[in-house]
Amino acid sequence: MSALVLSLRKSRLLSWLICFAVAGTATLLLYDPAQPKVNLYWFGTILAISMFAASLLPNFATVVLLLMYYVITGVASPEMAFSGWTAPVPWLSMCGMLLGVLMDKCNLASRIALILLTRIGKTPLRLYAAFLLAGLVLAAIIPDVITVMIIFMTIAQGMCTSLKLDKNSRSSAVIILAAFFGAAIPSAMYLPNNTGIIGLLMVKDMGVPFTWLSFAFENMGFQAMHAIIAYGILHLFGSRELAVHISRCQAVAAAELQKLGTMSRNEKKTLLLTVAALIGFISEPLHHIPGYYVFCAVVLLGFTPLFQLLSGEDIEKVQFSILFFIAGCMAIGIIAGSLGIPAWLSGKLLPILQEIQSLPLASLFAYWVGVLSNLVLTPVAAATSLSMPMAEIATSLGMPIKPVLYSFLYGLDQFFLPYELAPALIMFATGYVRIRYVLVLMTIRMLLVSLAVLATAMFVWPAMNI
Repeated sequence: MSALVLSLRKSRLLSWLICFAVAGTATLLLYDPAQPKVNLYWFGTILAISMFAASLLPNFATVVLLLMYYVITGVASPEMAFSGWTAPVPWLSMCGMLLGVLMDKCNLASRIALILLTRIGKTPLRLYAAFLLAGLVLAAIIPDVITVMIIFMTIAQGMCTSLKLDKNSRSSAVIILAAFFGAAIPSAMYLPNNTGIIGLLMVKDMGVPFTWLSFAFENMGFQAMHAIIAYGILHLFGSRELAVHISRCQAVAAAELQKLGTMSRNEKKTLLLTVAALIGFISEPLHHIPGYYVFCAVVLLGFTPLFQLLSGEDIEKVQFSILFFIAGCMAIGIIAGSLGIPAWLSGKLLPILQEIQSLPLASLFAYWVGVLSNLVLTPVAAATSLSMPMAEIATSLGMPIKPVLYSFLYGLDQFFLPYELAPALIMFATGYVRIRYVLVLMTIRMLLVSLAVLATAMFVWPAMNI
């Protein structure tokens, strides 16, 4: 036992040394004697990214230590380092989590998903459609992909357990991945998804307007192609094996739905609250109050005697560590902007894109920038630090900003290793999908989705005149 502990300590020490070596080497390569603050920024930020990848500390601890580093070394003032909390995203995420806690507590989310599964999922293809339709409904009323993913993974894992499926089987992997796509693809179509609203807020001062409805409409075409590709891959991968179990899948979902009984009073009140919050968000053009403020205000009415749905105990279920992580990652991008890094990066990428001079190819390039960014940055950090350069590049080339920005954000949603994306970690944590399946299927999806980006930029967005 002592030998094992010693071995683990040595391994962890080696990981720390590698992280510092990576940060030091990268800083030397990027070193500019005329900009000491930028050099310090590179060292601290790349060290933090390496620590994220190696999981040396909890993510929120790493990002808070990074903010302290910025302040202590003079890279940024305390006001700027903690400016992420003044943005709407952490508060939207908190209220989204509260809605998720509430919907889980009263079983409303499970009821919606199970109704769709029992009514539609009679064949593998119809099961995929049920997960996707459930995602379209739930993602619209729960603006937090993590919460939606947890609900879907709970249902899918329960189905695999009830069917006594082998954890290494294709059938179990197909059910889990079908639920994953059902949660992830629709969530990327609605605001506020974390990367989407961050990217748009970053470029808002450049005159890029957005609303809940416009974002959903402009992304609908791509996400439809994305869903066809994702479920097409699943169909070829394991529908034949899943067909053997499909009748039992329906039986399990029907049994779970029966256990819930009739819709309770709290479920009805929760549905009313979520729909009111959504309407407040969507109707921004009518009341002219930022939709995210209205959304948060309506959700927090759940604590008042008007609804009597939320309590102090529910606040304890909010994952505040994720909120710290989101706010910290936003600050990384904000500080980068104050140091002129987006403009510098834009200058590096612009010569490459000037050779393209085509919106479809520029969108494809932005997509792969997003894919590669995910290997070294969290999606939130990448969205905050690189959305502005993408917008500046589009402007410099005389192209519309949204297609290039959206393509970049689509790249941030792709992965082939679970560590790249929090929802992917939740999916992988079920234990019902093997890493070898994830590597192959997600790599194929990544390549095929790039063709969907190209098609969207060639035909869909020009038809929408965006």
